[in-house]
Amino acid sequence: MGKIFYTLSLLSIIFSILTMIGCDNGNGLFGHSETKEEAKVNGAIVMEYVPDKTNFNLLDGTKMQIDTAWTEISFTYKNGGKVFDSTYGYNFAVPYKREDPENFSFTFSLADTANRMFTNGREKNACQLRPKYLYDKIQVLLEQKNTDTSKGWMQPIITDTITFTKIK
Repeated sequence: MGKIFYTLSLLSIIFSILTMIGCDNGNGLFGHSETKEEAKVNGAIVMEYVPDKTNFNLLDGTKMQIDTAWTEISFTYKNGGKVFDSTYGYNFAVPYKREDPENFSFTFSLADTANRMFTNGREKNACQLRPKYLYDKIQVLLEQKNTDTSKGWMQPIITDTITFTKIK
């Protein structure tokens, strides 16, 4: 047992050192740009979508405002470089501002479940959705944590459907 632990520990240390000196090229990892400006610099074609609603009163008593969403083609890393590939869908970023950005009381999801490549990823100032295809209109659900503490995220409440329309 001691030899296995020693070997695994040694491998972990070697991997950490290689990562620190830049030998980890991120092969297979998915990425997304933090901003639409970064996406443009990265060489992605960026499309923008205007929401039909922008201001929301959340169930936890706070306010939230969303802005124009933007998209970029999905990318992975291979041999240290980015590889754009729509096989993995698109990043659909919904930027938001709220009074308490650390509180996890809401999320967004694509209304068209057949168009979901992956589940969403919520960050401090944006939610990353992953549609398979981009349409002129994309509907997004605002899901909030149920205020009934016995239900919470097990039974979230869909409070709004937001329609994003592509800017041409």
